[in-house]
Amino acid sequence: MTIAIFVGLGCGLVLTLLLLIYFLSDKIQYIETITVEAPIKRVYDAIRYQEQLMEWSAWPTETNSLCEVANTDGVVGAQTIFQNKKGKKFGYQEVTELVENERVNFYVKSHVAPFEDDVRLDFILKQITESKTEVYLWFKEKLKKPAFLIAYFGNIIKWVHSMHLKDLGGLKRYVEESKKYAEI
Repeated sequence: MTIAIFVGLGCGLVLTLLLLIYFLSDKIQYIETITVEAPIKRVYDAIRYQEQLMEWSAWPTETNSLCEVANTDGVVGAQTIFQNKKGKKFGYQEVTELVENERVNFYVKSHVAPFEDDVRLDFILKQITESKTEVYLWFKEKLKKPAFLIAYFGNIIKWVHSMHLKDLGGLKRYVEESKKYAEI
């Protein structure tokens, strides 16, 4: 009788996992928006220059990582390389498209996450007035099945979303308070 119960529970668990794999979406996508009191050029530069981006981004602190810029900063192909405190590289984000004062697109790659297939992050900018800019953060991720269950059950999707919200808050503070562009 005990064996039958364990077999039944095991079959139920396997069936549940199969149904989750089949029915849960492997695509995550959302858009978040903020309005900042800063000229569009200041916002555009704070995003496209990886050195500046790492000053306001929550990722280095929240992931306890070090970051270094590879390639020419501020242009397509610029990368932020993510490393642990011992200097081991575990991923990067790369600028893939720039439309001056309108858009900065990134490709993000993690060498440790088994559930990521393709991760894109786009910042879309809209000038409201000369000193006010609307920023849209558009996140798109395609997950690998069946490993994507780790992202769902480990609350990683929710954690990543909260990091993007922190990033937007950091960007807002950075461009509104930054003295680097006071002359603009």
